[in-house]
Amino acid sequence: MVKLLDYARLSARQLQKKRMRILLTAIGIAIGIAAVVGIISLGEGIRYQAIETVKQQSDLSLIEVTGTVKDGTVIPITESKVALIRAIPHAESAGPVYRASFSTLRQTYLGVTGIRGEDFQALFKPSFSSGAFPDPGSNQVVLGYDVAEKLRKYEGIRSGDLFTVVIRDYDQNGAPMDRKLALRASGVLRERGDSLDNMVIMDLDAVKEMSGEDTSYNSIYVRVDDPEHVFSVVGEIQLLGLTATGAFQQIESVNRFMDLVILFLSLFAAISLVIGALMIVNTMVMSVYERTREIGVSMAVGASRSDVMTLILMECFYIGIIGGLLGDFLGLAFSFCLNTLGKSYLMTQMGDLFSGFARYDLSIVTPGILVMGFLVAVILSLLSGLYPAMKAAALDPVEAIHHT
Repeated sequence: MVKLLDYARLSARQLQKKRMRILLTAIGIAIGIAAVVGIISLGEGIRYQAIETVKQQSDLSLIEVTGTVKDGTVIPITESKVALIRAIPHAESAGPVYRASFSTLRQTYLGVTGIRGEDFQALFKPSFSSGAFPDPGSNQVVLGYDVAEKLRKYEGIRSGDLFTVVIRDYDQNGAPMDRKLALRASGVLRERGDSLDNMVIMDLDAVKEMSGEDTSYNSIYVRVDDPEHVFSVVGEIQLLGLTATGAFQQIESVNRFMDLVILFLSLFAAISLVIGALMIVNTMVMSVYERTREIGVSMAVGASRSDVMTLILMECFYIGIIGGLLGDFLGLAFSFCLNTLGKSYLMTQMGDLFSGFARYDLSIVTPGILVMGFLVAVILSLLSGLYPAMKAAALDPVEAIHHT
């Protein structure tokens, strides 16, 4: 430890003799680090804006689970699967669903979703503009807002009305057979702005009975207690061999896209880092050349080759620290300018198109990004110093002493 401190003091003394050269070299590294920090922070800012927009426009805590085919075997949705999903941590509620397709006499398509009343309440917390959820086993249905408006406008069907629907079956030969059923609109949901507006809700057992089928469920709706836990719940569902879909997939798409964008832009920033690394190599090679006689004398009086390498690498370490700190500072300055001047300019040029993002920062610098930038500067400086260090350690002491 004491020897390492001696190396640090000797290296610092050498750097003080050529402060301007070292500063310019460190600035070369700093520019590359600032470019990387700036690009990543800008990408994170755009990513945050996109995800926040998805959160505001979508129901992230609702997941739909469906069966899948694995190794040629169909994994159906059964009561046991429902029980397993309900036992998943952070799965607040889960309800199986059975779907059927009906049509009115005027050929208005109705996608009917069968679900139990208690599950429907727990999952969607619906608000009724009129009526209530159908009685178990009855022929009553609840109309989503958009469906209710369509039936009212084109077919004169209102809440409380009895209307006829057609169900298409097929005989043993595959020929279509239509049968008619009477349904009553027991209630209408308030407008929600989501998929529920286009649904026709019915008691699950009633839908299965009317469809004349007794098969497994089509899917399971799962409500997660907090959007932050959605991905962990999705992971548990996938471990059961089932497929999970929902608004969270939009976030996954945003993350994949932004990762590619940041990677692509970082390749250009890497050019600055390569130039900075070459500057370090050049600076240290020149330093070794200028100090050849001094290195030879040191080796002649007992300094080992590892001592010489350590001294050179310690100087590179200092350059990396200076470059990393300067790079982080320049990255923060770039982010600040982008969030103040850049945002104002975009709002002026784009007007209402950009107004939705006005409350967010364009660039987000996290502690992790700064630490990453600093570590890259230090590691790159040490790697750049390997060649000059080995070159210095390979000097012959006798020839080095006679160097002029």
